[in-house]
Amino acid sequence: MIFKQQLAGWLQRFRLLRWLLAVAVRLVVPRHYVGAVGAIFNEAGQVLVMEHVFRPHFPWGLPGGWVERGEDPAETVRREVEEELALAIEVKQLVLCMQQGGPIIKNTTPSGLGLVYYCRLLGDTHTVAKAISQAVQNHEILSIEWVDPTTMPHKLSPLEQNGVLLARQIFEQEQVSQKLSKF
Repeated sequence: MIFKQQLAGWLQRFRLLRWLLAVAVRLVVPRHYVGAVGAIFNEAGQVLVMEHVFRPHFPWGLPGGWVERGEDPAETVRREVEEELALAIEVKQLVLCMQQGGPIIKNTTPSGLGLVYYCRLLGDTHTVAKAISQAVQNHEILSIEWVDPTTMPHKLSPLEQNGVLLARQIFEQEQVSQKLSKF
């Protein structure tokens, strides 16, 4: 007990010891993959899905990517959508956080944490259509579609399927609120 108290006191007083502790933690503590995707809704209530080159187990999915060290996951979604699709979005709300991926034999997505954000599309119809038609030229994307989330024509990963359904509820709540605010 005395040693633990002394150690705690030394760590509080000596900056070098705190730095060494921080380095040790970064070397010893396990690292986890964190992916973030966006359920992007347009004014018609459709969600944007993409057929990805590098997702053989679930080729169709939401736009997004891996969270970089120190990056806010919501910023990851905004950045990835801008880089891959040249679209402007508003990342509004985290709707789901759950484990994704698995063993290499069964899934190319490493086991880690998956985040789904509810997002709204920004920009006029012409700009969006032009960006989407050009985005198919991206090396990561085979095709892009706006789909009705209630009749999803593609099989998404469990994370993304659940995220779309939760995001749809928020979209519908927003629509009701907008109608009520007009009265």
